[in-house]
Amino acid sequence: MQLLLLTAGLGLLSVLGAQGPQLTPAHAQELVGRWHIKLWAGTLRIPAHKRSHPLPPFTLAMNRLQKLEFRMNLTKPIGCVLYKLPLDFQSSPGIFNTWWRHLIYISFLPGKEHAIAYFQVKVDTINHYMMMLMGRSLDEDPEAVRTFEEFAESKGLNRTDIARPPPLEACELPPDS
Repeated sequence: MQLLLLTAGLGLLSVLGAQGPQLTPAHAQELVGRWHIKLWAGTLRIPAHKRSHPLPPFTLAMNRLQKLEFRMNLTKPIGCVLYKLPLDFQSSPGIFNTWWRHLIYISFLPGKEHAIAYFQVKVDTINHYMMMLMGRSLDEDPEAVRTFEEFAESKGLNRTDIARPPPLEACELPPDS
């Protein structure tokens, strides 16, 4: 099953690259730093009122085990909570594995200031997927937006299905977190 997902994901990225700008599979060390979720879309069931909910920036960092780790500070009723998700490197660049065994594909757009992250999961015999356009800054880039819209359309979504969450400053955690 993982081999099938890998083949389909790599095939999709190569087809998208032939239609638009060349996407470059991301190496873990190149992803380290602060990122903003600029756009996202998917087929998972998410209530409409949450689709445009503001999202804080996130950080990709190397943890003590030398794994790439997704980190996002979330504001909850109990206070600020740090969410962490380690990502194992796969044998091919741009492919990462979560502890839930979800494969996440991350590819840079030209210039490496923006990237597209994509994953697919099977729920009740139906393939669902999520994708996001992530950027190193909040600056607008019409070419990156166009590329992401084309990517979403290649997965059967309409441009109106794309969420454009406003930025939200993350809550601060103590330095020892």
